[in-house]
Amino acid sequence: MTWRDTQLRCWLICLLLISSFPVVPARAVVSGSSNPNPPAFNEKELFPYRAKGRGSAAGQVFLRASSGKAVTQAGASIYLIPIVSHTRSWFDKHVRETSCPSKSGASSPENPMPQGSPVECLREVMAQLLTDKRLIPYLRTTRANPTGHFWFTKVPAGRYYVVSLLEGSGGAHQDERAVGIAWLTIDLDIDEKATNLVVTDCKSVLC
Repeated sequence: MTWRDTQLRCWLICLLLISSFPVVPARAVVSGSSNPNPPAFNEKELFPYRAKGRGSAAGQVFLRASSGKAVTQAGASIYLIPIVSHTRSWFDKHVRETSCPSKSGASSPENPMPQGSPVECLREVMAQLLTDKRLIPYLRTTRANPTGHFWFTKVPAGRYYVVSLLEGSGGAHQDERAVGIAWLTIDLDIDEKATNLVVTDCKSVLC
């Protein structure tokens, strides 16, 4: 057998070995893809928020009407919600991007909330979080005065959503019928007294 024959035989053996390995198709990696499943509830994240703290938070809650007027609602409930993975998932899905329609109508793939008025939809959004018995010990609630001002006291340090559903007064003027969820995120240090907080529906440059 010549040297050339030996070389050809080696090439053939190499080709046979290569063809015997299984081919695994490459999978495309989609950057920025989000997990459709909400994170599991982890109560350990909430433990720092249960005890009384020495901080406080005060400000005004209102909606920005199309006319530019600040619309307040006396007695509106305002919630101080700890920011953890569970509440962040709810907030990003239903509040930050507003899953409810601005007017009554049928739901759509982009708006998966039930049919009905905007107020009913927004109430359902709030109820998804506020009726969760696991969260109740860690939520703080106060009410707005006639000018929309509010106060929280004895608040532990941490990161919070300040959230309020304003349902309008039902008056004849369009501004009086303003409906929406006003919100703000805050970072509160130990002993910090946060004042002049602006909690609104973020349709203005204030957010």
